[in-house]
Amino acid sequence: MIEFFVDRKRTALAFLLVLIVAGIFGRINIPVEAEPDITIPVVYAGVGLPGVSPSDSERLLVRPLEEELRSIEGVKKLQAFGFEGYAAAVVEFEAAETMSKSLDSVRDAVNEAKSKFPEDAKDPIIREVSLSDDPSIIVAISSDVAQERELLNIIRDIQNEIELLPEIFEVDLIGNRDEQLEAILNRNQIENYNISIYEIIRAINNNNQAVMAGEIETGQGQFSVDVPGLFEDESEINSIPIRSSSNGVVLLSDISDVKRNFKERTFFASINQNQSICLGVKKARGANLISTINKVENIVEKYQSKISPDISLGYVLNTKDVMLEQVNSLQGNIIMATMFVLIVAMITFGIRSSLIVGSGIPVSIIIAIFILYALGFTYNFMVIFGMLVALGMLIDGSIVVVELADRKMVEGYDKKTAFIYAAKRMFWPVTASAATTLAVFIPLFFWPGVSGQFMRVLPITIFIILTVALIYSLMIVPVIGSIFGKASEMSKKTVQSISSEHAYDLSKVEGIVGKYIDFLTLVLKRPLIVSGSIIIFSFIVISTYSSIGKGVVLVSQSDPYAGFGKIQARGNLTIEQIDELSESVEEIVHGTKGVKNLFLQTGRFNNFRTGGSSSDDTIASFFFEFTDRKERENGRVVIENMRKELDKIPGIKTEIKAQEGGPPTGKDIEIRVLGPNRSSTMTVAQDIKRYLNTVDGLVNLESTLPVPGVEWELFVDKPKAAKFGADIPTIGNSIGLITSGLTIGSYRPKDIDEELDIVLRYPEKERYIDELDNILINTESGMVPISNFVEKKPQQKVNYVRKFDSKHVTIIKADVSSEFTPESRLKLFEAWIKEQSIPANVDIEFGGDNEEQVNSLNFVTQAFVISIMLMAALLVTQFNNFYQMTIILSAVVLSTAGVMLGLLIFNQVFSALLTGIGIVSLAGIVVNNNIILIDSFNVISSKSNEDVRTRIIKACAQRLRPIFLTSLTTMLGLIPLALNYSIDPIARDIAYDSNASTSWAPLAQCIIYGISFSAILTLVLTPCLLVLPDHIKDIIKKFKKPSFA
Repeated sequence: MIEFFVDRKRTALAFLLVLIVAGIFGRINIPVEAEPDITIPVVYAGVGLPGVSPSDSERLLVRPLEEELRSIEGVKKLQAFGFEGYAAAVVEFEAAETMSKSLDSVRDAVNEAKSKFPEDAKDPIIREVSLSDDPSIIVAISSDVAQERELLNIIRDIQNEIELLPEIFEVDLIGNRDEQLEAILNRNQIENYNISIYEIIRAINNNNQAVMAGEIETGQGQFSVDVPGLFEDESEINSIPIRSSSNGVVLLSDISDVKRNFKERTFFASINQNQSICLGVKKARGANLISTINKVENIVEKYQSKISPDISLGYVLNTKDVMLEQVNSLQGNIIMATMFVLIVAMITFGIRSSLIVGSGIPVSIIIAIFILYALGFTYNFMVIFGMLVALGMLIDGSIVVVELADRKMVEGYDKKTAFIYAAKRMFWPVTASAATTLAVFIPLFFWPGVSGQFMRVLPITIFIILTVALIYSLMIVPVIGSIFGKASEMSKKTVQSISSEHAYDLSKVEGIVGKYIDFLTLVLKRPLIVSGSIIIFSFIVISTYSSIGKGVVLVSQSDPYAGFGKIQARGNLTIEQIDELSESVEEIVHGTKGVKNLFLQTGRFNNFRTGGSSSDDTIASFFFEFTDRKERENGRVVIENMRKELDKIPGIKTEIKAQEGGPPTGKDIEIRVLGPNRSSTMTVAQDIKRYLNTVDGLVNLESTLPVPGVEWELFVDKPKAAKFGADIPTIGNSIGLITSGLTIGSYRPKDIDEELDIVLRYPEKERYIDELDNILINTESGMVPISNFVEKKPQQKVNYVRKFDSKHVTIIKADVSSEFTPESRLKLFEAWIKEQSIPANVDIEFGGDNEEQVNSLNFVTQAFVISIMLMAALLVTQFNNFYQMTIILSAVVLSTAGVMLGLLIFNQVFSALLTGIGIVSLAGIVVNNNIILIDSFNVISSKSNEDVRTRIIKACAQRLRPIFLTSLTTMLGLIPLALNYSIDPIARDIAYDSNASTSWAPLAQCIIYGISFSAILTLVLTPCLLVLPDHIKDIIKKFKKPSFA
């Protein structure tokens, strides 16, 4: 096959050119996203019941839902909530692959539960929860001058135009107030006319109906008869007859003031301290993030040129800039790695051979991108991660082939013969090295859970890149080398002295190789002591880090591009009071140096990315973007400065944290207290929260414990009410007139698409709590005050009832400051909880980021073990020798000591994801060098009868240069990232401590630490272990007593 390609150079190069062009096409067209398009195995089910309290919602709605949902196969977690007016269930399944079936199962279960709901319960809503629920960009409009209606009309026009884009999934309107038609009743007039609420409701509904009048035939033909019955404007509603008699007709306008206006504000949204109306734009799955946002920006820019200068129209949360930074950073590091490879290869092999080796990086990556595009993948965070991991391994095969071809050309072979020989000679070692490297990543395909879906893209990317690189090194390198190859002049004398496979004199080798031979000769005289010392040192390092290391985290802290926070306050606050409290927070956050944009909205912000639902006392949530990294400090420093200022605001509590990428997990620590009822969980949860408040390093502590609050409960004396001829619906309707109003119908105006509610209510001056006693209702006995049979009492407010796996649950959550790890704080808690007397019917469970960290670390450990087993099988197949397999695997295992040593020296944490994946990828790099070395030893042994030490030294002398080159080029390519620098040669930009560099630094550092140490293992420990059996035999012979005949 190799000769076939070399003999048909034009065919091979044309094929390569086609693949490169296809790769460029794929890079241009592949959808770009911030993160992989994954399926979260979670289904939401909700059902409404107007007027129901949280406790009754749990009894009437939650229990039937739980009974049916927990019988579904494959349910991992079941959370249920009873709110005022509705109930909800969140079902998490074990596997995301069967979500279509899971969704159908939830629908079937909810349909079964419907028969147990009250008759007036609304139809359930069932939907799949998705990460795409997070907006890709927020468009905001605000003005100090323009009317609210004008702003709403503009933003609706923009919304309609954006929704027409095929790349858009949904556009949510945020911060707007709904319109309504409000009939403000005149109580005096109603009482004068003795009109009941039912008369008004009946009159309005009877005059707001579609009438089917049919058709009529005449001599001129058949005509339809139309009787307009639906309201079209306010004048028609004003003229509705409520009552008629011989004295005249009472119209709605006689007893009320009808006007179209906005509903009272119950929430608000603001951008940069200006109340705004926003659009949350969510792109469709598989759509290109950058091109989608570009189209949205074009639409917004078109409107910006049309609107008044007094109106501000702009963006918040533009994820395009973050993604472009990641993409440009990757491309910059690929270019830098290629340049380093070219420089090192140029010094070693000369210009031509260096170009052959260096071109393998961009060629392999660009072809891999086309394959990813063809397979339907997107260009995202994890694909970039995979490329970065593969960067250290993809040119190893090319270096080995080119290095051997260079030696053969120095020896006198012509370039075609030399490259064919090198490719053939190294075909099985390089293939075995690639196979063992790929085997390392096979277990990652089976990473469970949402994290697994994120991480699964990684081994796929690496598989594709390394496979392309393998084909390039064995098929394309000989073709290009047979055309452009040239023997190097550098170290020509040294290369010539070891160019033969085995027949050369070690004493005549000079230079660095000669010094290495002298050193190895000395080492191999005491292989047992040297190998034992290295192994013992390695295990001491590993055990030392386990004992005194900085600890383990899920993902190392990077420089965030944004942050989010919550504002918490207690009491029955009005929207005006919430606005006032929020303004003080907005002033500090937006005024902090380094903050570009601030988006704030009132209410609780329930979101997978930001840690799930908030506590009861959350009054507002906010999200902020940072300015360009060159204009500010690290985002975590900015957040810490912000936190110190926010803590000074009296009357409120704020929590603030960095926006993290990667799989959604929640807060660092989550403690769930489960029991048979709320009171049992609350007592234990209160003790836990008090203890956690005393633990150093815990920040953003929150819980679902109820907060102080008052709600008014009206108790109706039904027998007494019956005596007056009053019933519950009549009483409820009358009370609704002084609270939020009584919705009695709807109509569709000509100027907008939405329907407007028709609401009856009393004037604002009559809408307060004491007025409840003065409400008069029309009964058989005339107008009667409801205070005759209704008593109002203040009660402890219950916002909602929460259950977890059918048990009542109270949750306490907290983040951990940068000085500590979640693991260390949990150990303190576990020690404390063992000393407490917890009731037998109360259980305590852990969740959050730490749970995901433990699961991820356990899986990475298992994956490493399975990878070792797979490599063992491949190595035995390659060498047919268990001892040589053991030598290679020992180097793989011991290389982790290099990583731990680096973490100890530089006082760094072990990242379960980044460092863990780095160790797994490091195993692939280490095994490659050892395979090549032992293969050379076996080849020399098959052709030479020299003693084992000489054969080992000759093999090491020949493999020193390729081992040194593969290790050096890998490290040089990753050094900028390891030093926390992001270099973009195209934009001529160097950034320190940027979002991109801090994201990848732990991975780069891990590989550099490991490769540095593994070079010692390969060039010192492996030779010692190869000579060890013969050395032990020699020792045994010395101590063996001579026998006499």
